[in-house]
Amino acid sequence: MKIEYNRPSADSILNKIKYSSSETDVFRVYLGAAPGTGKTYMMLEDGNYLLEHGIDVVIGYVESHGRKETETEIRNLKTIPRKKIEYRGSVFEELDVEAVIAKKPSIVLIDELAHNNIPGSKNLKRYEDVIEIYKNGISVFTTLNIFHLNSIAEKVESDLGIKVSERIPDYILNYVTEIINVDIPGGELIKRLTTGKIYSKEKIQAALNNFFKIENLLTLRELSLRTIADELNTQSNKIGNPDEKLELKSNERVLVLISSNPDSARLVRIGSKLAGKLNSNLYVLHINLKHREKNKSVDYEKSLSKNISVAENLGAPVFSFQAKDVVSGVIDFVKSNNISHLVIGATNEKRRFLNRFLKKSIVNRLIDSLPDVSFHVVPTSSGNV
Repeated sequence: MKIEYNRPSADSILNKIKYSSSETDVFRVYLGAAPGTGKTYMMLEDGNYLLEHGIDVVIGYVESHGRKETETEIRNLKTIPRKKIEYRGSVFEELDVEAVIAKKPSIVLIDELAHNNIPGSKNLKRYEDVIEIYKNGISVFTTLNIFHLNSIAEKVESDLGIKVSERIPDYILNYVTEIINVDIPGGELIKRLTTGKIYSKEKIQAALNNFFKIENLLTLRELSLRTIADELNTQSNKIGNPDEKLELKSNERVLVLISSNPDSARLVRIGSKLAGKLNSNLYVLHINLKHREKNKSVDYEKSLSKNISVAENLGAPVFSFQAKDVVSGVIDFVKSNNISHLVIGATNEKRRFLNRFLKKSIVNRLIDSLPDVSFHVVPTSSGNV
């Protein structure tokens, strides 16, 4: 994977596309620390240059957000009509994956990689749309803010107190072939905001009081310039052959055990980060205990549904089935699916103390029964997850 801190020349971009075979399609991410750095504009500018030099470039989905400079760049490129989806009495427009694949352009420009699709779309998340398009032999240029990457989102929420509702799993980086770091200083970004180049006037003050505080921008910029670069370089060195990054290792599979416990969402995110580092598949499992089937409350169902949504938004398949007890259910799934890593919540200290006198904890019983599995035991606030 190549990381560009300075924008490459237009000719170098052209050469990469012109002389790439179908087996080396480009998955390029224009990465920024925050909204307004110019990611979309740069992507469109590069797209226009390539179009002028005979490359078949189209827009799959781009939002101008009312920015005149962006709208000017859009006008010169053909746009594949968006797919209209009706949801709760309103009509929304999303990226039309099937239309892009049918059109088969050399390059498609797709904005906002971390976007959550409207219910009724082919995929839950836009990054899943992009991967599908890329796997069909189409080069993709897309945009991403650093804080949408799951592992970074955790830091942003805990350190800056900023809620990140749209996330992408770390394993998306296994597909990326190039990253263009679109960087501008925090002071310059605030200047762009106050002059109306990022948000409308009525949203400027709220942004200055929240996300666009200078200390927040400095932290995000540092994360963008340092953390992601280090992580991507490490992954690139491990992978070796660029073609291998399209295939996940069949002998490395991560399983996260969840329940209705609120801590389960955190476990799923930890599992997603682990799967990204291992370049592996991620699975999520919920054991539906037969003796509790009739006693499920509305709160239980709501909490479990939230945890499942977190897993689905991170691209993990969720499995749920009945079993007499958690241990036997997990053992059966692990052995049937060749799981190599298990992420599970730990009991609190009181429960551990009681278990010494009554019986082994779920975690200890699983460790005893699955000696070939690597366990990642995470402390939780209330019991096993």
